[in-house]
Amino acid sequence: MSVDRYSPEDKAKVSAIFKWLDSQGENGRLVSRGMLAKKAGISSTTVSQVLNGKYPSGWSAHLDKLLDAIQLEDERTADGTPGYYKGSVFKLACVVADRTRKHQSFGVLTGHVGVGKTRALYEYSKIKAQTLLIESSPQMTPGVLLLKILDAIGVTAPRGGLDTKFDCVIRMMKGTNYLVIVDEAENCSSMALHYLRRVRDMAEVGIVLAGTEKLHALIAPERGQFDQIRSRVAMWPKTIERISRDDADEISREALRDQFGEISDQVLDELWAYSRGSARVLTEALIGAIKDFIKSDNQKQPITLTAKHVEEVATKVLTLRKGFA
Repeated sequence: MSVDRYSPEDKAKVSAIFKWLDSQGENGRLVSRGMLAKKAGISSTTVSQVLNGKYPSGWSAHLDKLLDAIQLEDERTADGTPGYYKGSVFKLACVVADRTRKHQSFGVLTGHVGVGKTRALYEYSKIKAQTLLIESSPQMTPGVLLLKILDAIGVTAPRGGLDTKFDCVIRMMKGTNYLVIVDEAENCSSMALHYLRRVRDMAEVGIVLAGTEKLHALIAPERGQFDQIRSRVAMWPKTIERISRDDADEISREALRDQFGEISDQVLDELWAYSRGSARVLTEALIGAIKDFIKSDNQKQPITLTAKHVEEVATKVLTLRKGFA
């Protein structure tokens, strides 16, 4: 079988999909058939059969799903979303992580929801070798924690109980420069946190605990449940309450410049007030909504973004209120 049995419309769809896949390398991205299949919610085998004319029937619906996934990817790219801005939160995360690794101790990084801790730590893990970023699940047990560490190292977990897995973790990490970062560490069970302490002591590696102000309240009390962790902390900056105004302005300028040109101080004031210092609200809510809803009727004539536009999107689309000016 081959695509010769497809209708002209379906042949055009197949051609468009192949053309898009081929173009991704040119655009600086590499999207495989498998990745596209996952985004479309279709198995890789089915996608291969559909594109090669070997699927028995119903291929047109699958082609439409693939094209829908491609359209969404193109819309995301067309948004002009900038690369990650390495602002004050990222720089602080780097200092905490580097110092913790150097001194083979504990580091604590806490911040309010939405300030960008997780993204900063993810970006750090991408540029620093031997950095293991562990995402905590609610009430994460020691067994799950040890499995995640071994998986991050790239080691198949040995058969046996906790002691066997713990010994394997120590054996694989001792004598290395590994840094273990546990995000949302306040969700770990108390026993998992105690296991982390023993990993630090026996493997002699650094461990960063990151989370919200709840993590601070959990570890801070002297003579408390986690006093042994608190006493091993080499760096613990003040809880981050919000991103800086300079960070917010730079993020906004870079994200909106392609669509609206230079951004006025009045617009930046409104974005700062409605985002209330939250990187997440600014990037994922406000900026995205402004790009979607504030558009010129004439695509060749860019619209001038005003403070009124920001207010309308913030209040009517997102139901946000100003936090501070």
